[in-house]
Amino acid sequence: MAHPPNSPDRPSPASDRGLPALSEARAHWHALQDRQLASRRRALRWAIRIGAVAFGVAFALPALALKTLTRETHGVAAGDALVYATGDQAGKPVLVSAIPPGTAVQAFPQGKTDLADNLIELVQLGPDASPAHLVAYSAICTHLGCTVLAKLNARGDIACPCHGSVYDPADGAKVIAGPAPRPLPSLPVRVGPDGAIVANGTFSGPIGPT
Repeated sequence: MAHPPNSPDRPSPASDRGLPALSEARAHWHALQDRQLASRRRALRWAIRIGAVAFGVAFALPALALKTLTRETHGVAAGDALVYATGDQAGKPVLVSAIPPGTAVQAFPQGKTDLADNLIELVQLGPDASPAHLVAYSAICTHLGCTVLAKLNARGDIACPCHGSVYDPADGAKVIAGPAPRPLPSLPVRVGPDGAIVANGTFSGPIGPT
């Protein structure tokens, strides 16, 4: 049955023409919503990243401060008695008479064995056990921080087993081979009345790699 031209049941031409415009408006609105949502997601991701970095910095700074404080509090100091680091004598005082000429032992300052940077290489350079020929250096390689060997090599030098750095204890632990960038820091020592070796100061420079 045909509808009269002005019948209310017949869609008007204007209404038909308005449908595409409405669809286009809806599509534009949805596109705008998608862009806003994407923008909020990007902002959220950046906020999370910034928060993670801030958390890391907040965690690292106290840890660094604690490490520095530990070094300052527990580092080798004048008056520290030196004790054997390993072996059957570990923890016992090192006597100058117990280090034969041309040999070395490794020691820690007594009560400060928990800090690896405190490890010391004691070397007897003289023809006898005289305190005058006793030298002490850090036992931490300046290349990558490995522990040097307690035993001197065949030439009487201090050697690192990791990458082949070699130091001359008779010449201020000067680097004579390998990739180490600088000598081992030295440590002044003295011998007490009982023959025990005692630190007489602090290391001459930073320990390990810098």
